[in-house]
Amino acid sequence: MRKSAVIYTLDSCVKCLKCVRACPVSALTMNADSRIEIDGEKCLNCARCITTCHSKGLLGQGSTLEDIPNYDYSICMVPPALINVCSTKEEADEMMYAIKQLGFDEVVDISPVYGQIMNEYFNLADHYVEGTMITSFCPVVNRYIQTKYPMLLDNLAPINYPSEIAAKMIREQHKDKGNVGIFHCCECEALLELAKYPYLNEEYETDHALAIVDIFPKIRKHLKENKMKCDYNLQGLQSVNPSMILQKENYLIADGFEKITNILDLAEFDMLKDFKLLYLFACFNGCVGGHLLFGNSYLYRNNVYPLTKNGSSEVTSLPFDDIYSDFISLNAEDKRSFKEKMAFFAKVNEQLEKLPGYDCSACGLQTCRIMAEEIAKGNKTLDHCHILALAKEKENETT
Repeated sequence: MRKSAVIYTLDSCVKCLKCVRACPVSALTMNADSRIEIDGEKCLNCARCITTCHSKGLLGQGSTLEDIPNYDYSICMVPPALINVCSTKEEADEMMYAIKQLGFDEVVDISPVYGQIMNEYFNLADHYVEGTMITSFCPVVNRYIQTKYPMLLDNLAPINYPSEIAAKMIREQHKDKGNVGIFHCCECEALLELAKYPYLNEEYETDHALAIVDIFPKIRKHLKENKMKCDYNLQGLQSVNPSMILQKENYLIADGFEKITNILDLAEFDMLKDFKLLYLFACFNGCVGGHLLFGNSYLYRNNVYPLTKNGSSEVTSLPFDDIYSDFISLNAEDKRSFKEKMAFFAKVNEQLEKLPGYDCSACGLQTCRIMAEEIAKGNKTLDHCHILALAKEKENETT
């Protein structure tokens, strides 16, 4: 069973239900003990529930540095979003050195992999003849399409995630080092899932996902001590910031959940066919606006050129088979036949007619339709609706 990277930490909830209402796929519910439950199969790890909780009762949880000694050789992958935080190349070099001091044998800048992938997106889009191509860069976007827009699955670029492509490359380069542990610094909650641990996703090349916000206090202690000189890739640094990506008249580059929802709504009905490429980011300001990062993401666009002032490293030239994958489209989960879907749909509508339709969330679910679905599945009954229960109680009092 798939687990969410978002966990609930409050002993008691104020029952505001803001997190329940904020979830775009209704993955959150409140149980009878007034605790929030998260359905890992539905959850996008988009962190909208985290940002809306005033009590700070939800957070994204990754692996810890305590896992480093479990390997003969440990490597930390540093993504371009984290490098973009630095305003100069000297700062970035100091940060790379500081990360190595956390106990890693090696630290690798993976911006060249991002650069190759972005270039591959553009190449695919320019030769795409079957409509509008959607990038598979963001796990939230991919999960959202699988859940809400299955008709668009065929439009997803068949390219694996950058962290996975980089981890496969690194593992091949270090196959003589024994038991190699590959760690990934993650700028958002969605990336925390793209690793074997802590959620036991054995299908991934990356071993451990680290939340940047968790390890930054430890990195900070080693800043200014020394430098690890690196050459960063210009295209890779640009690829995670929508304001820095090459604009073309037939490319639509957008960021922010509300905006991409609107775009996918239109794309589903083929109303964006004038565009060859939809390059979408769930986070506002793209990956550099990831919830697990720090600082002012509006300023990061000013850092790209100072970071590459001495020249940009070359993008990787990984072979076709190493970057292309049908892994994302294979994650589509609904295997019911059309007849079975229609029968369930009719059953849900039958229950929905009996519910008040207020979408008040007093039952702990987001909408009356979701309550109807739970009743149709046998998980709830009409007695769980607080409005109907109150009406029934009043009716009993009058009689």
